[in-house]
Amino acid sequence: MTDDHPADSGTDLREVPLSALEHYAYCHRQTALIHVEGVWSESVETVRGDLSHTTVDLPGIQRRRGLTVIRSLPVWSHTHGLRGICDIVEFEKGTATPVEYKVGHYKAGGPAELQLGGQALCLLEAGFDVPTGYIYSVAERRRHAIPIDTHLLDRVVAATVAVRRLLDTPALPGRAQRRPLPAMFTARGLPARTDRRPAAGHTRPVDPTTIGTVV
Repeated sequence: MTDDHPADSGTDLREVPLSALEHYAYCHRQTALIHVEGVWSESVETVRGDLSHTTVDLPGIQRRRGLTVIRSLPVWSHTHGLRGICDIVEFEKGTATPVEYKVGHYKAGGPAELQLGGQALCLLEAGFDVPTGYIYSVAERRRHAIPIDTHLLDRVVAATVAVRRLLDTPALPGRAQRRPLPAMFTARGLPARTDRRPAAGHTRPVDPTTIGTVV
């Protein structure tokens, strides 16, 4: 999932990319290197991730039997200063279900759930019910249902505040002393790029009124 959207959030808060929530849960230093320093390098894992997103990164809408499926949908939260693009959101009546694609195996309670929770928070603010989201594991070729509950949303809000504080801090966090190094780090110790380029020309915002008329 990428993080650009076409509209001004209208908030004085520094915007936090949704992908930064996952990065922060994984490694504070990685978050600063990617989102503050702009440092990354490609790795086998990130190339696989980009390839696995080839379809979901193409903007589009599908409708079938009361279900509207939108790919590469920009979302944001004015209240919490979040922004990003959902891989897939499925709309049925007043309910929205975000689906986040991940190349690796699903890890219960892992960092990816924070990113999914951030998407849900944006969709809730847009006026939808969001009882459940899914993380799709490309490696497993299956969806994992994630309840969108108060506990997850509270984690998202706390992580957003922490990430914003990190982005506003000039000092780079120290390197974590743990082994082995994650796959997204190269031999030189630099994090691999995990954000992808936004799809060209896609500027569709979340509009509860418009979506409600086609479901």
